[in-house]
Amino acid sequence: MFFLQEEGKIRNLTFLLDTTVLNSHKKNKAMAKESSIYDKIEQHLFKSKEDALVSLTERENKIRERIMLSVAKLLEDPLMPDKDLVSFLRRGCGGLTDIISQTQAYRDVAAITKIVGNIRLSSKDWYRHMIIEGAKEGYIIAVANKDSKGVAANIDKIGKYTRADKDDEIFDWSQMIPPNWEPTDDISVLDGMEPIPDLEAHRKEFRALFKGKVLETATDAQEVDE
Repeated sequence: MFFLQEEGKIRNLTFLLDTTVLNSHKKNKAMAKESSIYDKIEQHLFKSKEDALVSLTERENKIRERIMLSVAKLLEDPLMPDKDLVSFLRRGCGGLTDIISQTQAYRDVAAITKIVGNIRLSSKDWYRHMIIEGAKEGYIIAVANKDSKGVAANIDKIGKYTRADKDDEIFDWSQMIPPNWEPTDDISVLDGMEPIPDLEAHRKEFRALFKGKVLETATDAQEVDE
């Protein structure tokens, strides 16, 4: 009886493990599929609807339209919080797309963050731009609150990242040294080229060959009376 109970427990445990692995596999597969869909959409993001529908399904094109509008909005306002972007998506991007669930909106935001990263955030200049814009907002808030320390701190940050406290760097033209070309008849200076032995003899052969062909095809001139 003991062994039957233990065997039953093992079977139940095995079943639970198999179910867990299967569910995990299905979840990973679904996530991979979702990711591949967004990658596919990114390739056709700014195409016209007609061109996009050649490669995308109707559902994928609706996602593309949401992401396209959200990317444009995020590039205009790079400091927009995710919650505001989620709200924008859920409301149908200002009435231009279908209303979606919060879960779908967060999926879209993850893809949008990746796409915007590919477009701009990988650039050091973009981070500098974000810092400066944030400091500008901080300066406005500090002035409104009559916070002199806040004003000074934000101005200092703006000055640092715009390099306004430094003189403009003048390019040192003396560092632009032109290449020193030396004429040569040595063909071996070119990669993969070797000199031809007895080159002049080959030249004479070619001259004789082509001269003979010219003579063969030559015809006497005809005088034309005007």
